[in-house]
Amino acid sequence: MSDLYADFAADYEWLFADDVVGSTPAPGATSAAGRDLLNAALAALAPGAPVLDCACGIGTDALALAQRGFTVTATDGSSSMVARASERLAASGSQVTVLQSRWQDLPARLTGRFDLALCLGNAIVHTGSTRAMVESLASIRDVLAPDGKLIVDSRNWELMYSSWPRVITAPRVRERHGLRCTSLYIWTIPDSFDRPCQAEIVFLFENHAGELSHHRYELTFQPFRRDGLRKAVESAGFRITADSFDPAAQSYALTAARA
Repeated sequence: MSDLYADFAADYEWLFADDVVGSTPAPGATSAAGRDLLNAALAALAPGAPVLDCACGIGTDALALAQRGFTVTATDGSSSMVARASERLAASGSQVTVLQSRWQDLPARLTGRFDLALCLGNAIVHTGSTRAMVESLASIRDVLAPDGKLIVDSRNWELMYSSWPRVITAPRVRERHGLRCTSLYIWTIPDSFDRPCQAEIVFLFENHAGELSHHRYELTFQPFRRDGLRKAVESAGFRITADSFDPAAQSYALTAARA
């Protein structure tokens, strides 16, 4: 499988505010829809409990969890994201195990069992099909302790397909590393859930001399409805215990326990 984030990983931090990608992020900072569910799940864990972030991206949530005292393992299917997460976590001094793994390969790659698994950042859409989603979620279930829980989030694809946004801009310009940057999503959304949609993600950079440049990335998504995600989670051997879905909100999250 190709690495969708091969080059994107270097610019990924520009999608988030400074407090999200800084040295002391809050757990769930990259997933507004899942933050309350995550905080509730963390409050029920024992100090030092094993937690798996299996869509770790550049390591923001893994860092936040480690700073809260949990024993964290961070995985991602993208080697570029794993490399970036490893750099950030090493620089912070956090003791986090980081490795590249597809969801389907987690049972073979991990020997421990986890009290909580996170699959945040709208990552599950990259499975590409209902069958692959169920297989991926079942593999996450297999690395959980008997009373372990999963938190998974998603973009509200039903809202996207009903509103058909074309261009979504970042809320503000950010300045880091001697650069100013803003980003925008350019969406191509079909009229049916049977067809995938595409996002062009454009980063506009300005250096100290006022010179402009840009980086552009294309991602394709095969979306699903909320009931499709719920059915996939249940088919993978989970029982849903909480759901933050709001028809008017951009994203939502589910908490699920092993059935």
